[in-house]
Amino acid sequence: MGTYKRPLQRSLIVSCVVFLALMSVVMSTQIYVTFSRWYFAQYNENLTHVINGLQHMIDVDDLQKCIQTRVESPKFKELQKDFNLYVDDYGLAYLYIIIPRTDGVMVSVCSATSAEERAAGEEDWPLLFEDDYSYTAESIKPYVDAWDSQGITFFETNSTWGRCYSACAPLVASDGQQIALLCADLYTESMHQEIEQYVVISALLCSGIGIAFVVLLLLWLRRNVTQPISKLEKSARNYAIRSHERRDPSMLLFDDPHIHTQNEVESLSDAIIKMSENMQEYLENILMVEQRILLVQKEAEGMTRLAYEDALTHVRNKAAYALKVGLVKEEIAAGTAEFAILMVDLNNLKYVNDTFGHENGDRYLTGACQVIGLVLDTTPLYRTGGDEFVAILEGEDYKKRATILHELETCFSITQADEVVEPWDRYSAACGMAKYRHGETYEDTFRRADHAMYSNKKKMKKHMKEYVKAR
Repeated sequence: MGTYKRPLQRSLIVSCVVFLALMSVVMSTQIYVTFSRWYFAQYNENLTHVINGLQHMIDVDDLQKCIQTRVESPKFKELQKDFNLYVDDYGLAYLYIIIPRTDGVMVSVCSATSAEERAAGEEDWPLLFEDDYSYTAESIKPYVDAWDSQGITFFETNSTWGRCYSACAPLVASDGQQIALLCADLYTESMHQEIEQYVVISALLCSGIGIAFVVLLLLWLRRNVTQPISKLEKSARNYAIRSHERRDPSMLLFDDPHIHTQNEVESLSDAIIKMSENMQEYLENILMVEQRILLVQKEAEGMTRLAYEDALTHVRNKAAYALKVGLVKEEIAAGTAEFAILMVDLNNLKYVNDTFGHENGDRYLTGACQVIGLVLDTTPLYRTGGDEFVAILEGEDYKKRATILHELETCFSITQADEVVEPWDRYSAACGMAKYRHGETYEDTFRRADHAMYSNKKKMKKHMKEYVKAR
């Protein structure tokens, strides 16, 4: 046995260490990027819902008059109250209407005050309050850019108010004049901390699993590769010594393949004839590995199905919804799209959870999904939020979309009015539908469906108030 410049076992250890280091870096980076994108996508969705809802509620012309006259109208005072409720109901950091100035002064038109702030003695800011100390020219620039943009602008800031993720949308009066920016903020400090924790935990877990795997692999390789190779080398050398006096040496001659790998494999070439006797065992091991691979593939297929199913309601989840939206957008790009979006927002879920417990709240969710499933029959239902669901009607269901909407509203009306059953079995929901129009984007159709659902919800609330008064 000789001494080698690159022993096989040392090369394996060095390769495994390099692999573990690269894997930890790649996995940590991927986890950070994935979680960041997921969190910001959630923030975008939540803030878009808030901004869209408020835009429908604000009387921009009245607000324009208040800015011009510097006098708070009754509608403005009511808007201030609604803002204070919104900031608590939606868990916002801040909710405000502003006029950013390029000189570094932020003019506050209306700013929400949370219940906690009011309890601490803080009061609502007056109309056109000029905040000239909380912002710098750099921190106010995103708002100035949002002023010059159309639609909703998203950005993250780190100011004296804290680390926040903001959504801003211009408010335009009926005369076409842009008067202010509507803004809603969510704190991001805890989000970044959670992402960092996920990255650290995932990196440690990945490293731990990787180290355990490498240790087991090296032990396996030491037992099944390097040591057997050394033994085979020794046996081959001994065989060569014992056989050199045979009468017919040509029968024992092993032609040198001239391998110069400078490790144990070079010695293995001297003992290749002996190693061929173990080929059957190696082939058996390979077949066993293939069987294990097939088993793992089958298990992976089952896990993929579970990955697109909501664990509680057993309808499809947001990941499945994202895939479906991608397919629909491809059809829109190809000019073959024909669909309608049905949105369902359950009512009273918070009331059931707070009054009768989350177990009955879960029953309320699953029961409502069963009602929707009976009406949709073949169209998948996607759970996109805690009590929000979306269905994309195509084919036969698209043709009878009006009937489906009517049946769904009728079913919920019947279950809501049934006072015989338990409160968590009295399902109620606001529904909205929009048909795709040629030339629209998927988001345009979605917004129309969301607006229809929101309008339906307002009507239901108004009807309920009138019903309670009548009783």
